Amino acid sequence: MQAEVVDGADKLLRLLLDVGDHERTVLSGIRSAYTPENLVGRSTVVVANLKPRKMKFGVSEGMVLAAGPGGSEIFLLAPDDGAKPGMRVT
Repeated sequence: MQAEVVDGADKLLRLLLDVGDHERTVLSGIRSAYTPENLVGRSTVVVANLKPRKMKFGVSEGMVLAAGPGGSEIFLLAPDDGAKPGMRVT
């Protein structure tokens, strides 16, 4: 995973995610809990079968899954070691 701050947005990070056979850009409102540096190289679970959504700051091509009440208490779901990019959640 690669991540960067979205200029002009208070809550968004732009994530570049490897989903196996290609990469997807996801805009995610997790900035209150994560810095881009904390996310680089990390694996997470992404919902990739959504239609791309045009947003004010760009197009988001999926949604990362997280738990928690919000704010600084957002916890990305992550697969166990051994999972590969593009594997389906079953």
